[in-house]
Amino acid sequence: MRRLVLIISVVLAALLSAPAQSASWPKPLAEYIPEFDSCILVYQLEVNLLTVQNPERCALPLSPCSTYKIPHAMIALDSGVLKDPAHQLPWDGKQRARKATNRDHNLATAIRHSVVWYFQQVAQLIGTQRMQDYLDRLAYGNRDISGGIDRFWLSSSLKINAYQQLEFLKQLKAGTLPASSVAQEQVRNMLILNTDVPGMLRGKTGSCRGNPSDHGWFVGWLTNDDRTTFFVSNIVGKKAWGIKLQRYVYEILKEMKP
Repeated sequence: MRRLVLIISVVLAALLSAPAQSASWPKPLAEYIPEFDSCILVYQLEVNLLTVQNPERCALPLSPCSTYKIPHAMIALDSGVLKDPAHQLPWDGKQRARKATNRDHNLATAIRHSVVWYFQQVAQLIGTQRMQDYLDRLAYGNRDISGGIDRFWLSSSLKINAYQQLEFLKQLKAGTLPASSVAQEQVRNMLILNTDVPGMLRGKTGSCRGNPSDHGWFVGWLTNDDRTTFFVSNIVGKKAWGIKLQRYVYEILKEMKP
């Protein structure tokens, strides 16, 4: 069954990679991200318009890294493992490189600061069988959590491509995922970013080291004047972190013309 789902995903990616038309920018999308091999999907919902930069790269499955915190948070809320976005877990006392992670966190701040240890604790609370059941229901990527309950989304067994990320985000925006409407709404609210991009921007970065090379994600959607624009992007290369990609995508969104 999983093999069939993967085959269908590849066929779907191929179909989506060749839109009949595209939005326009002052320069080619590839020039916005000059230092990395990149994938960019921009989907304008109301006009059903998909623009793709590097379709082959976009069809390549990668570890979701911290973009998995989006479904992870929803699973935790929907299952009742966490009661709400204010659900706090105690810091384990281990000093980590990013100072923002070295304190107690709740779900909302753990998403904002991308706190790995918080979600590792949450994964243990969810448990292997329940996590697998949710990933199967969500049809999220290859659904493979064999890399370990506290590691499978971090340069490990779980893989997802850009087209699959886009489909997941579209369903989250519409509230049609197999989870409660409350859990989906809470996750949507936790993804809101404070930026200089006109409109309301929701998004999440993710970064992974190695396996086989560093890569980063930035995914989400922009709502502006009753228009919704989804974006899914990734970069691959040495120190290809999601936080770098985020700045590039901001420029793409600011300069996009309908």
